Amino acid sequence: MYRVICSATIVLVVIFTSQMAAAQEAGGEFTKVSGIASLEHAGKQLAAALGMPVAVGDKIRTSPNAQVSVTFKDGSKLELGESSSCTVDQYTIAGSRRTKALIVLWGGHLRSIVTVVVGDAPNFEVHTPNAVAAVRGTEFETAFIEGRPCPEDRSCMRYTTVGVSSGSVVVSNPSNPAAPVKVDEGYETTVACESAATSPAPLGMEGMGAPGYH
Repeated sequence: MYRVICSATIVLVVIFTSQMAAAQEAGGEFTKVSGIASLEHAGKQLAAALGMPVAVGDKIRTSPNAQVSVTFKDGSKLELGESSSCTVDQYTIAGSRRTKALIVLWGGHLRSIVTVVVGDAPNFEVHTPNAVAAVRGTEFETAFIEGRPCPEDRSCMRYTTVGVSSGSVVVSNPSNPAAPVKVDEGYETTVACESAATSPAPLGMEGMGAPGYH
């Protein structure tokens, strides 16, 4: 009986270890640094530099007139605009296949160029304080603006806009989870304060509200 239990335990350990090895956190690195930008890693703030690694949990900030690009192991890329900040909250791959990515945009402008994962549910998400943009693989831009009136609701002083250059993105407000909006190529949506995402409009109708969008 003892040998059977030990054998079963060893099998479970081997399976668990194999699963852990198969799904690893995917690091990235800076592939473009223009101007002054910083990386907050393990409680330390470092000056961003070309080739510097970016890990899960790291926060990136750019100053005015600065831009950075981060490329991950699956080929996906983030382009953070000036006066912006984001956190790599989660990024895992199995082999060369992305299984889950979650980026939090705290302010400013972010372009996401996401490699396509065929046949899977959306597994790349960009979160802002009031919105979630979920994709399987596409190119889209997200802006989170605070302290300026929203074009869709002038009484709202914090809003998210999502514009799609390629593919489609599902956008929702966590406060209105039952009302997601699918935004296709060439269109954009706005999420004002606690409201649901607006019906998609052609890109440029309201503007993304962040420096350097167009």
